[in-house]
Amino acid sequence: MHRCLLFLTLLLITTTAHSAACLIESNDSQMPIRLCQQNITIPPQLFKDSFCQPQIAERSFDIQFMESCPAGAYGVCTGARSEGVAYRQSIHYYSEPDDEPVLKAYCEQFSDGQWHSP
Repeated sequence: MHRCLLFLTLLLITTTAHSAACLIESNDSQMPIRLCQQNITIPPQLFKDSFCQPQIAERSFDIQFMESCPAGAYGVCTGARSEGVAYRQSIHYYSEPDDEPVLKAYCEQFSDGQWHSP
């Protein structure tokens, strides 16, 4: 019983330690992109140095790190997983509500996440 409680406590501490978010906003003249990634299980340094650094040719972004994603998203993919890794995050979408059907399908079919509209 004590081992189980210790494990659950360590799990809670580990999960809390990974709490972080990054708001990613395009800053170029192309179609605006605004999304926020809320870390669930990604090691903090990997989240900051890799997951929050979009690599899209000929695009540039401002990245702001914060404790949690801001309100106002039209959709959230909770528990999203990138192909080939077991880490999870929630992705909050703000820029184009008309993209919801495509993003919802991608979330559920490819990212193994759950879509919800706040």
